[in-house]
Amino acid sequence: MLLEPPGWEGSPQGLPHWPYVRAVDDALTARGIPPGSVRADATTRERGFTTYMWLTWDTSRTRGQRGIRLHWKERLGWFYALTGINSQDVLHYTVAPFRTVFPRPEDIAEVAEHLVCFRQLPDVEYRTEWDGADDVRAAGRDFRRLVLGLTPLGHQDAATGAGPKTGGGEGVQLTIDTRADTYEQAIAAVQAAYGRSEDVLAGRLLPDLSQTAESRRG
Repeated sequence: MLLEPPGWEGSPQGLPHWPYVRAVDDALTARGIPPGSVRADATTRERGFTTYMWLTWDTSRTRGQRGIRLHWKERLGWFYALTGINSQDVLHYTVAPFRTVFPRPEDIAEVAEHLVCFRQLPDVEYRTEWDGADDVRAAGRDFRRLVLGLTPLGHQDAATGAGPKTGGGEGVQLTIDTRADTYEQAIAAVQAAYGRSEDVLAGRLLPDLSQTAESRRG
């Protein structure tokens, strides 16, 4: 069972991608290959406050003398690594066979089983998106607005019926209220959406996002 994530300011339910983390972990557990370590967090301001997760199987949980790590990045999707006896020793790192940033947890579990048990990828490309992907994308956008001092778009949706439109791609549509948002806040929101690192907040300090939700199994 995963530990609950730390609650962020304005988001006591935890990390915005936590529902995806839980769904993936549940699928892996159902397949009989729970990872030994699950780490979920968000990057720093310099990297755009994007979310990620690591799933790690050390050599005690795999066949042979190699460990396995799956790595998900909010804007790039899934990668996998072969590790040595020391799980920090990465021997190989490359993209996983998913053609969507948010593949279904069941498909992730199938790929993980091939890697953990046979150290090879299935000869399949996975293109089906998880049905909760749009909700996690929206939560990620609101999370970045919160840490930049902007009103979450979800709140604006409830009040005005307006808000972002999400299509099948990986783009982000921003809504900036020129009556309520300052120029600096608007620029910061655009930079966060594009993952840019320039500091335009005139010395304003943002929350330290070094907290991590991590779970280890014995």
